[in-house]
Amino acid sequence: MTSAFKMNVLGALIKEALSDHYLTQARKLKPLKVRKRGPFKLSGMKEEHHYFCHILANVIASIPELPDFSDDHKIAVLSDYGGEHREARYSTYSFLFVALDKNGPFQAQMQSLRERHNIHAPYSEFKYKDLKFGPRSRALAEYLNLIDNFIHGAVITVAIDKSIGSVFGATKHEAQRGIEEQLQAAGFGRWSGQVGEKVLRVLHILSAFTAALTHDQQRFLWYSDTDQINEDAHDRSFAHTQKLFSNIGAMYMTHNFEVLGFGKSFAEKGFLDDLLSIPDFAAGMLQDLLVGDASGSDIPGGEEKLALLKWLATPSRFLSKIYLKIVPKEDGTYVGEILSLDLK
Repeated sequence: MTSAFKMNVLGALIKEALSDHYLTQARKLKPLKVRKRGPFKLSGMKEEHHYFCHILANVIASIPELPDFSDDHKIAVLSDYGGEHREARYSTYSFLFVALDKNGPFQAQMQSLRERHNIHAPYSEFKYKDLKFGPRSRALAEYLNLIDNFIHGAVITVAIDKSIGSVFGATKHEAQRGIEEQLQAAGFGRWSGQVGEKVLRVLHILSAFTAALTHDQQRFLWYSDTDQINEDAHDRSFAHTQKLFSNIGAMYMTHNFEVLGFGKSFAEKGFLDDLLSIPDFAAGMLQDLLVGDASGSDIPGGEEKLALLKWLATPSRFLSKIYLKIVPKEDGTYVGEILSLDLK
């Protein structure tokens, strides 16, 4: 794996991926590969890896289909996380894997949508916690339709029951103290136990699905909103997170990338942030859906929430929608399972 993108290199790669030249060439290609069939084996997995690694590997192996990116050169993953408020019963980790090579039509359609609804200048971001804003609310159904019809990829959301104090040890206190000590000793910076737990959860889930979805010598970009796990602090930086991803990734995959890049939401918003809204929607909606299912109560939020719920539960031709839940067992361990959503 190679070093992170410099900003000008990232911009050039995105521009190339969306160029008219590429789209012209794409039309000459053989029929589009959309999905591949399982089971999906993670090449780097070893018996001695942690229990959480095997939980992820086992549930991925049981997924019937995943996107087929074998004809693509540039893959991006965009991530968002939910469930950090006190009332949440689950922590949610959502990732959108997308073939950047094919993303030009989505960008063009989004530009047109934004101009029609007057949400382009200034850029107005779609957010799960702010669905009621008039122009975005009126554009929501069309936005969700564009997602389903112009993105080749997968939105993958993992919900972990909050009664599991740590997925890395028997007790939250002991596991997170060990995380603090091990990360610092290994040169990954100084993390509090809680944030260290979060970054390891994110990176293990990200690495496992990256192993299942990507191929040797592709260009790979991880883009996310600013968060505790990628901030630059006094005693750690985003560079530590990047280094940690490379190390954890090697536990799941044996292939390499031509370029491995990392980015946080730019000051000047653009189509990557339109993609970033998708895992934000999935993380927030799945959290509310699981809470409502457990309590028997309706999900508050009106027509916008209903539109999102229908979008989550409706299959798409090009975009796979995958939901996983990790819940405790009576013996003190935990298990992973695939969730099926329906509109009953």
